[in-house]
Amino acid sequence: MKYFSALAFIVFSAVMMGCSAAKAPLENDGKADAVTGPTFEAPPTTGRYFDYVPTPSILIFSETRDWRHEEGIAGADLAIMKIAKDMGLGYFTTSHSAIFNAKELAKFDVVVFNNMTGDALTPTQEAAFEAWLAQGKGAVLIHGAGDASHQDWDFYHNDMLGATFVSHPMDPQFQMARVEVLNQTHPVMAGIGSEFRVSDEWYTFEAPPGDEFVVLAGLDESTYSPVNNVYGDVSDLRMGPEPKDHPIIWAKCIGENQSRIVFTAMGHGHETYEVKEAIAILKNALNWTAKKTDSEGQGCSN
Repeated sequence: MKYFSALAFIVFSAVMMGCSAAKAPLENDGKADAVTGPTFEAPPTTGRYFDYVPTPSILIFSETRDWRHEEGIAGADLAIMKIAKDMGLGYFTTSHSAIFNAKELAKFDVVVFNNMTGDALTPTQEAAFEAWLAQGKGAVLIHGAGDASHQDWDFYHNDMLGATFVSHPMDPQFQMARVEVLNQTHPVMAGIGSEFRVSDEWYTFEAPPGDEFVVLAGLDESTYSPVNNVYGDVSDLRMGPEPKDHPIIWAKCIGENQSRIVFTAMGHGHETYEVKEAIAILKNALNWTAKKTDSEGQGCSN
């Protein structure tokens, strides 16, 4: 009897190990396996629920292969869901990049890169997104989606983001600062006023984005401490004495179909989404990138 029990346990363990081994490759999301080396496309992971997501919708994507801003992701997810309902749009949240294919992207008008970090998409998925965006669609990039971990994707880093992240303060990390609105006539800044104050983890960039971008808001560096003496090669994170020298929100239209892109450096924690101005900017950004609140071309140039 003892022998039978031991044998049964061995057989059961072997079966379970075999099942685990069979499932393991599906977890690498089509990226190169760190141990075995092969690269392959993972199967779609949207499931039955995806069939009931209406068209058009907002895709809220938060895969992270570098730093993960858990609270910011959760706060933005909830805020965008509420905004989507107000806009009369559906929404779908995922952290699985297999959704970046022509068939499934066709359901969406806007993709939100919600604190996405690292090399999250394969080259095939990047190409699928670029083709989708070129149809006149929109994208909103939130906080971590503008850090230094995206430079492997040239189109995203140069054409969509347009600035290279340096660091953020750590003395302390989260600080209240004055944000000055630099373009009050742009639809993304509608109803915001000339300035507001909010606490966040404030990014510094090598330089402002190029002239093809419309800078919407900047930081008043005199209202917080732009210093990081804890880590990194650069401790003094000041970009300049005027808010225009340190932009944190900007927009761009790209291509013949005027695809719309907005980046906001705000959004590390869920607290950001409890600030009325931050919520209003996010709502405006989603409406503008979805081309729901203005005439064709408005806000696409200086």
